[in-house]
Amino acid sequence: MSTIDQAASAADTTKRVPGHVIYRRVLAERTSYALASAGMAVGPQLDDSAWSYLASGGIGLGTLAWLYAKTKDPDQGLDMLTRAQRAIPFLTAAGTYVANLITPGFNWWEVVAPAAWAGLMGWMAPLTRSAGLVLELTEHQEQHSAGPGEPLTYTEFLAAKWAQATGDGTRLVSIAPFRADRPDFEAVVVAQAGKAVPTFTEVQLAAAFDFPVGTVKMRPIHGSGPGRMRLVARPTTEDTERTAEGLRGLWESAVSAPGGAAPGVDLIDYRSEPHRIVLLVASPPGKEIRLPHTAICSAFGIDDPSRLVIETDGIRQGVVSVYKTNPLMKVRKATVEDLTMDAKGRITIGVCHDGKPARMRLWDPGQGALRGITAGVTGAGKSVLQNLILAGEKRSGVVSWVGDVQGGMSLPEAEGRVDWFAKGPVETLFMLTAAHAVMKYRERISNEMGRGDFALGRPWPLINITLDEINRLLSHPDEAMRKATAYLIADIQKTGRKVGIGIRLAVQSLHLKDLGDDDAIRQQGKVGALFLMRTASSSTKEMGLDGIAPAGFQMENIPARIYENGQIEALFSGKDDEDGESTAGMAYMFLDGRAKFMRTFFAEKVDGVYPDLIALYGDAPANGLTAGEADAAQAGAAVYGMRHSNPYADCDTIAQAMAKTPGSEPMAGTPAPESTSDSGEASAPAATEAPFGIPFGDSGPDIGEEPGLQDQILDLLADGPKHLKDLRAALPGFQPSSVSNACSQLKAKGLAKSLKRGVWQLADS
Repeated sequence: MSTIDQAASAADTTKRVPGHVIYRRVLAERTSYALASAGMAVGPQLDDSAWSYLASGGIGLGTLAWLYAKTKDPDQGLDMLTRAQRAIPFLTAAGTYVANLITPGFNWWEVVAPAAWAGLMGWMAPLTRSAGLVLELTEHQEQHSAGPGEPLTYTEFLAAKWAQATGDGTRLVSIAPFRADRPDFEAVVVAQAGKAVPTFTEVQLAAAFDFPVGTVKMRPIHGSGPGRMRLVARPTTEDTERTAEGLRGLWESAVSAPGGAAPGVDLIDYRSEPHRIVLLVASPPGKEIRLPHTAICSAFGIDDPSRLVIETDGIRQGVVSVYKTNPLMKVRKATVEDLTMDAKGRITIGVCHDGKPARMRLWDPGQGALRGITAGVTGAGKSVLQNLILAGEKRSGVVSWVGDVQGGMSLPEAEGRVDWFAKGPVETLFMLTAAHAVMKYRERISNEMGRGDFALGRPWPLINITLDEINRLLSHPDEAMRKATAYLIADIQKTGRKVGIGIRLAVQSLHLKDLGDDDAIRQQGKVGALFLMRTASSSTKEMGLDGIAPAGFQMENIPARIYENGQIEALFSGKDDEDGESTAGMAYMFLDGRAKFMRTFFAEKVDGVYPDLIALYGDAPANGLTAGEADAAQAGAAVYGMRHSNPYADCDTIAQAMAKTPGSEPMAGTPAPESTSDSGEASAPAATEAPFGIPFGDSGPDIGEEPGLQDQILDLLADGPKHLKDLRAALPGFQPSSVSNACSQLKAKGLAKSLKRGVWQLADS
């Protein structure tokens, strides 16, 4: 048996067998020897019997035969000695008994011999010792003042071995075995007060534990002085350690060296795991950390960027994880427990690169409802992510409103399983109008109740609005629809939080042209949970990272497919793209100032839908509004009561919605359809009230105006030029941003002008 096997055996056995159990086994063995000695003294004095000769002779000969069979292999080493140790009690007892049998009469030594045998066997306890259960027991108990009832652990054994081998007053503390079935461990060596840990050679370190030379290393501890050192012993995983040492050399030569990928960024410490090597790095004091992802991949010879994950504290330290293969190649399916909201408002939607659960908040108990944006091209996994969140909302009592601008094709699984599933651009706009009316209703009731923040379920449920493919509506060719959508989204983003109405956007990219040229929508959405999946443009990630990612963080665009042995190997071997693994669901999740590389739970598509995700919604009815909110929603958008019939799913513009008549009669509150002139040309529809209470077209005020705000600003400017901050102070009932927008609208109408930055006056002054 090798020294490593012995150490592994010690690590395994002593952990599972407590000291009091060992003590009982020794006591039982000694008791059996005392009883056997009494039988050995009395038995020969009874009548001679062939059975006595057969029993004693059989025990002796049988033991010899067993020992011969077990020890005939000359290469067994310590195993042969262990088995010989186990045979001692049986051979000596049989010999003593036979000697008493063949001696005629009674002799005094026929009593003394069995008693002496029992005493010798009781002191040796050969059966228990041969199992390795009392190895070093007495010495260990003396050193640690332990009694026979206390456990003997592998960590205590290692500490005793270190003290015995060094004898210099240093102590081995914080011992942590990597695995219970292996001898590998790490620990901290502590010197005497005021002294440094001595310098040990690799031979001395290996000899202390009888491990192979080169498998025990000692390194400095980041943040500690010379009186404490980190000791790592890996006798069975030296290949992983060698790889880590190789990366250490590459970091010093190709990354931190002048002209390297990250000059001056030092490698402070590292550790290795079965499939990952973790590097702790830091920039020089006074310098902000910068870790270029692509350049470091190049330095390490990594052609799959997803095998390298970089995380920083935004100041000067970072953690670089290098994986043997992509850590997110295979991800399990979601469960109901994953999608049930906890006390902090979180659900689990996937797995992070380091194996930890990827959690996101449906709401924040300290802040209220949340906003968010998910960006990714077709096939990046947006639909699976949105369905997981929606299923979690239903399981957690949240009211879900979904606007699928693509006519219901993006999220077909949600139809019939959420309170409102709006299809197409027109119905989605109606849904936003109803949500805005509910928000105003909640604001009014909250003011009357004297409360300033939202409380879950008291008195209203959380409402989360999901807008998929919203870029189609924010960049709609119909100007009135585009302006109304931008206003409603921005206003809900700004004020919905305090009354429990959250809003999430799912888009192809974060370009302003896809968000109605409204940077406020993009910035407000990034305040919540931002998911950046595979995108078609590298500029999308830059816009996504702006203002939310930790300083120094850089990410690479997620490729469409990944390969177990790398993309270049796949290209060189001639494998087709289909041979790789799709990266659908992989994303960078930005939450609370941290960036996490993760992947959503796996879902299999069958006939265009995800049956696994449909099952996660459950069979219970969708969560709905309270009676007062439903009335407010109906007043804000007359289609709320018909939301399950999707009356405007096939309408692309408001003009079509005005002319649509579900059934034989026009819908209540809907303008009359276009009339036809004698020439056959369609004339403009009659000017009537829009069905959702917000005016459209050029005849009314612009979308986004606060009622009466512009008139009050004009009255204030009549007294002379005013600074913007003075206007805001004079109009405390309006949001500061609303005052700024109103000034810009007055300028567009030619009623006001900017005298200089931040100062406004009447246009005719």
